[in-house]
Amino acid sequence: MGLLEEIAQSPAILKEVYGDLAKPGVQQAGKALSTIIGLGNTILWPLALLNERARIALESNLEKYRNKIKHIPIEETCEIPPEVGVPIAEKLSYVTNDELSEMYIELLVKASQAPKANVVHPSFVNIINNISPDEAVLLKSVMHLPGIPFIEVRLQYKEKNEWQTLNSMIPGLFCLTELHYPENVHAYISNLEGLGIFQVRQDIFMVGENIYEPLEEDAKIRYSELIKTVDDKTIVFPRGKIEITPFARLLMDACFVNSVGT
Repeated sequence: MGLLEEIAQSPAILKEVYGDLAKPGVQQAGKALSTIIGLGNTILWPLALLNERARIALESNLEKYRNKIKHIPIEETCEIPPEVGVPIAEKLSYVTNDELSEMYIELLVKASQAPKANVVHPSFVNIINNISPDEAVLLKSVMHLPGIPFIEVRLQYKEKNEWQTLNSMIPGLFCLTELHYPENVHAYISNLEGLGIFQVRQDIFMVGENIYEPLEEDAKIRYSELIKTVDDKTIVFPRGKIEITPFARLLMDACFVNSVGT
């Protein structure tokens, strides 16, 4: 029996979503998804298609998946391990945010390719489950960086070894204007550190030209009025570095198209 005939006898959900089984990528999708359709809440996909919002989300996400996987030779396509595929498939009927859905789908695509399936780990699904769209944008923006510089802003007593922290962290992130809630960047970094993605280091800093100077100049402007009002204190800017962990590099390699090794 040919692969197209096998897909034709597969769960009706693929036929309902994709229509033409000869469409590019459907053969690959049928082969890769064969191990997970019918497991977990994928058994409810037919019901999801009856709900307008769920249908739009499911069809959109599966179409994105097909468009990505159609470029993979059928002989390089492999069945997705259920421990990876089922948790992702459960998200496809309701995740509509572009940043998060792209991470889920790219992870699914990598798991569908025999040469790249080794970069996929089941824990990556849980990481995506626990980040916000803004955090996905932040992660993608730093995937090629060696680290993230930051400064702390302190009001330092001139005659004492005492200080008041005015801002615990001003990070050198170019993506702040792309975030929906840039004021939450401290919470984002804290969450990503808790997930093992970042490690905030106050004991080391990055070496190079013009790394910290723009942050310090911006802070001087921001706190200029305060500086004028204090005589016994001065503003200082201790430097630090946010390290991107080896685990984070693996996650980025699996979840982003333009990561190293993609």
